[in-house]
Amino acid sequence: MKTQIKETAVNFGSHGIKLSGRLILPSTVDSPLPAAILCHGFGASKKAMIPSGRSLAEQGIASLVFDLRGHGNSHGAVDGLPVDDVLDAWEFICCQPEVDTRRTAFIGHSLGAMSAIFAASEVHPRALVLLSCPPETSNEFPADNEPSTYGRWGPDTVLEYPRHGAFPWLSGIAAIACRLWMYLHSYSVKVNWQKFFQALRELKMSPALEKLDDCAKLFVFCLGDKVTPYSKSSLVYQTAPMPKEALLASGGNHTAPLSSKMLRASWLGWTRQVLLNGED
Repeated sequence: MKTQIKETAVNFGSHGIKLSGRLILPSTVDSPLPAAILCHGFGASKKAMIPSGRSLAEQGIASLVFDLRGHGNSHGAVDGLPVDDVLDAWEFICCQPEVDTRRTAFIGHSLGAMSAIFAASEVHPRALVLLSCPPETSNEFPADNEPSTYGRWGPDTVLEYPRHGAFPWLSGIAAIACRLWMYLHSYSVKVNWQKFFQALRELKMSPALEKLDDCAKLFVFCLGDKVTPYSKSSLVYQTAPMPKEALLASGGNHTAPLSSKMLRASWLGWTRQVLLNGED
């Protein structure tokens, strides 16, 4: 049975960046609640995760959705993987009196999934849900001594999208569609491409995942995802230790784990089962 919920706008951040979020709780709290931190993907905002956060709160799980740095109403620019932002969100929600810190989950989509992996390796939540997780990006980008069009703006240049056009790796119809998608959803992002891609070259998810043998992990993939193809992303799943599960959807696209009601209901149900398991 769904319960009534309440939402509160919040700001937090302890790494020099002010982050904008929303805390979503059941209206009535009788005992400490399990909690989930939801991290959106590149170019989106907390709005993409709010429906999932509300669904969890209706099932008795406190939820925190927030804009990663450079996105939405948060300050700063994307200058690497925003792992510190996820850790700040963790510290914030753990300070809430309604929350049982022993029963927490990180839920991330795309860039949010990558960031959640590195943050989880430091604080070890009970559950980790990875939606459309990218492959090992350190293998996808040129080395420092190779030419890269992404660095042509200089190390201190910050661009804002969609105001400055489409993302540099897109062209043609894909570029038009992406820019239109951001306008329609009122998404915006500020990026320092050189610093961002430098971080992607240096960081590897596999060593971080190896530390998470005490964390239940669910990977959600779509065979129709052209942004993070299953043929590459599945290798990250293979390197992860048990306990782990994979949910593979036929068709779908990069955002289907958030937009498909049936697919979203599946991973939300898994999250609820893991977090409520063992509850008195």
